[in-house]
Amino acid sequence: MAESLTTPEKLMVAAIDFGTTFSGYAFAFRNDYIKDPLKINGNQWTMGSQAGVSLKTSTCVLFDSKGEFAAFGTDAEDKYIELALNEEHHDWYYFRRFKMMLYNNQSLDRDLEIEDDEGKKMPAMKVFSTCIRYLRQHMTDSWSSRLLDIQDDEIQWVLTVPAIWTDSAKQFMREAAFRAGITSNLLIALEPEAASIYCKHLPVNKRAGNSKVNLDSFSVGTKYLVLDAGGGTIDITVQEVQAGGRLREVYKANGGNWGGTRVDEAFMEFLRDVVGEGVMNRFRSECRADYVSLCRDFEIKKRTIKPEMDQKITFKIPIAINEFYQEMKGRSLRENSEGSKYGHRIAWIGDKLRVDSEIAKGLFKVTCDSIVEHVYMILQQSEVANTETILMVGGFSESPMLRAAVMDRFPDKRVIIPNESGLSVLKGAVLFGFNTTVIASRICKYTYGISVRGDFRPGIDPEEKKVLVRGRLLCEDRFSKHAEVGQSIALDEATPEQTYRPSEPDQTKVALKVYVTESLDPEYVDDEGCTYLGSLTVDMPDITDGLKRVIGVQMTFGGTELAVNARNVKTNEVTTASLDFLNHEM
Repeated sequence: MAESLTTPEKLMVAAIDFGTTFSGYAFAFRNDYIKDPLKINGNQWTMGSQAGVSLKTSTCVLFDSKGEFAAFGTDAEDKYIELALNEEHHDWYYFRRFKMMLYNNQSLDRDLEIEDDEGKKMPAMKVFSTCIRYLRQHMTDSWSSRLLDIQDDEIQWVLTVPAIWTDSAKQFMREAAFRAGITSNLLIALEPEAASIYCKHLPVNKRAGNSKVNLDSFSVGTKYLVLDAGGGTIDITVQEVQAGGRLREVYKANGGNWGGTRVDEAFMEFLRDVVGEGVMNRFRSECRADYVSLCRDFEIKKRTIKPEMDQKITFKIPIAINEFYQEMKGRSLRENSEGSKYGHRIAWIGDKLRVDSEIAKGLFKVTCDSIVEHVYMILQQSEVANTETILMVGGFSESPMLRAAVMDRFPDKRVIIPNESGLSVLKGAVLFGFNTTVIASRICKYTYGISVRGDFRPGIDPEEKKVLVRGRLLCEDRFSKHAEVGQSIALDEATPEQTYRPSEPDQTKVALKVYVTESLDPEYVDDEGCTYLGSLTVDMPDITDGLKRVIGVQMTFGGTELAVNARNVKTNEVTTASLDFLNHEM
């Protein structure tokens, strides 16, 4: 069955996958998509000073002492290392793996600042938008080099975000893209959904066998769990195949910060345990070039660690760590290791640290355990009963250690791992740009509501919420529910309309406060677990009827981003309404 195209007038779709560890872009032309959906173009990034090429580059950005953009990706790493070797890096700004800030920060706003690797601050919006602008420009330059004349209005842009991100984080990324020059035709794609869409088209290997399976061959009603393991976050959804190959989400998107960078943190913690906190702090502070190189080397090395390894594993360690240790402790690391708690399980040889395979594999334990136990918890839910397939995507899914952990924990499940699991999100985002209707419905992650005043109920409402307004006793902070957690909402489906009145007769705008919670039926917006999300502003320019004016508000939750519609109930005219989740002045 032919797929419908949501943007038939667009010549091409261009997608940017902005990852915690690696980022990249891809694009495809509409005519190619119709003939072969998998004909997707990318960029061959060089690995900087290291050998090889990749379809993604490091998510690192460098600014000079004036705060001007200097380099992105492995170019930024190489330039920063060069500066550090010459002790010229101190007033430059070097950011790496900063995307997780949007996951960890529960009160995002436009003026938020983030710290670089040495603690110097810069507006987060500037850092994110600069990176997106670089990727956008790099892509458009590649078109020009091919003598392709493509106008902005002929492009459908797609930007990926984790499905577990908040509405605030999604809006932050949209505004960063706007500042980066993507001022229209922008879709936000949820990463595990994009990966699932890509795998619908891709014949993929089943575990331990050579037989091929294609998600499009799944029968209607088949459920499968998408495990999107990235550098920063683990994103999990459960989808069910519908008639016509569309997908219905059956369990709300969830996950946590157990991505591949947690393994990096475990490695650094291991080194601190071996050489001491003081030595590592001094090394990181005084030897920035070596520290960046150490991080780079481990990123590559960790991909080679496998469950079946039983020989010692060698890590390249900058000689400065040994020198600092000898200076601060009065003995060499080789001498110390013989009497340490690790004993003969580790050995220092020049700039090499050799460790028993069990120690190296142990660096993955906490991360892998967290992931598989979370997957196990999801598979116990009644909504996902009879889910027999796990689809592993994302860069961290390329780790043999994580693959083995999933297969060992779920021997009765069919585990599918596409050959290009690290590119599934990026290429799937392109496919999503051509056909957004492939996702039939999504599960609401929260209960959404608006703070209102309602008639005070003696003996039920708290006395401290009682206010007298124009002779009426009202209760403040009542939670007016628009959607509830776990609710299945079809694509572009609007929830039932709720009506609101102005509090003053001459008001031309009404600002409504939006709250979220994981509770099903909160009574008040300050109940435990309720969180202020942002404001909903509705225009009411006609003040003729004063306090009798009524505005009907509908929220649409079925898309990747929350949308709102508002109308004048008396005239039935649609009025302007806008959501702002990046202003936390209450």
